[in-house]
Amino acid sequence: MKILIVTSMYPSPEKKYSGIFVKNQYEQLQNIMREGEEIELFFMKRTFTSLWGSIKKYVLAFFRFIPYYFKKYDVIHLHSFYPLILVTWLYKLLYPKTRLVVTFHGTDVNQQVNSKNAKLMEFFSKKIDFAIPVGKEVAKNVSEKLKLPIGKVLPVGVNSNVFYPVKETEKVYDYLFVGSFIKRKGVDFLMKSIKENKKDIRFCIAGSGDDFQSNIEQLIKEGYSIDLKGEQTHEELRHLYNQSKFFVLPSRSEGFATVIIEAMYCGTPVITSDIPQFLEQVNNQDNGFTFPLDQPEKLTELLGNLIDISPSEYQNMVLSVQNSFKNISLQVVCDELIDIYRA
Repeated sequence: MKILIVTSMYPSPEKKYSGIFVKNQYEQLQNIMREGEEIELFFMKRTFTSLWGSIKKYVLAFFRFIPYYFKKYDVIHLHSFYPLILVTWLYKLLYPKTRLVVTFHGTDVNQQVNSKNAKLMEFFSKKIDFAIPVGKEVAKNVSEKLKLPIGKVLPVGVNSNVFYPVKETEKVYDYLFVGSFIKRKGVDFLMKSIKENKKDIRFCIAGSGDDFQSNIEQLIKEGYSIDLKGEQTHEELRHLYNQSKFFVLPSRSEGFATVIIEAMYCGTPVITSDIPQFLEQVNNQDNGFTFPLDQPEKLTELLGNLIDISPSEYQNMVLSVQNSFKNISLQVVCDELIDIYRA
């Protein structure tokens, strides 16, 4: 059996952790292949570009894929439906017996499939043999927008050999945010909540993005306790999760946020908005807390009140966190993928 993974999300010098989960899956799958099974990888190079630069990037990716049309694969596994569904759709025309498996990550169907292109995207999706949404809300959108039957809901998986609790780690931070500094991630909500709370509440903000970098730096100048960090390695992230009492992600929209599961694998309770994707992951007042997206002032209240959470209540929450999502480790997910390929 020959398998080709095709992805528009993959780490690059400019985006070191873009699609790192695809890289992790690819490496884990290599380790569990049987004799006579082969797996290859095609990825689109990720760079920061303008609109025309992005178009050029996609065109170059299509040309780079041409040699693969002269190879025979039993399975093609596409990560992120759009735009590389175009090259895999053409491959299926040439090799109709090849099974096309597609993992839908969220934004590739939630945002990129819309009323203007839905019919065209539905046409391309007809070549898909097995659809894998990463969450239930993503599955709902795949069914409604593309009229596709769902093969299996399967998150990308978290490497439990990388993300785990480190005993007796000092809680240096009250709250940790990890992600891009963009509006979709709710960074404006976080900035407002920081400003409206006590200056001595300890925050760590890790990531990058021009949209809110200057706002964060201004809060630091005003005396708020914020440790601003850039992009982190997975080992550095494990350290930050363990050093933080809570992980905060107040997003307006997500697919199935892997960072939430990473935090939970490290035993860190989470605070999120109440969008449907997060409600799949967070049980309010059990393994974390949620606030209404249309009432961001509730986030301010949470961040102020949770400073005084009792040690016993916090420890009970940590135990709930550690019992969450044990069945979606990277190892378990890749075992499931292999079974899908072999079916």
